[in-house]
Amino acid sequence: MLYREGCVMSEDRVVALEIALKTVMAVAGRQGVATDELCRKSIGAIIGDPAFNWVKPDHAEDAIAEIEMAQAAIAHLSLPSAK
Repeated sequence: MLYREGCVMSEDRVVALEIALKTVMAVAGRQGVATDELCRKSIGAIIGDPAFNWVKPDHAEDAIAEIEMAQAAIAHLSLPSAK
């Protein structure tokens, strides 16, 4: 189990969420979505879009870091359909 500021999340759930984020980003890229722009806009929304009321300030920095790490990870993929 991973513990962070009173939250408990299983390691399996963390891995599943990382896989989900990377997969959504990779599939979006396959569909022609500019993933760099998607990530920039997502980070901007985390920082300052009041419509995203589920974003709590104490989690924003970590959420941004996760987006950036997923973006870096998929940038190094060579997807079979992209060949």
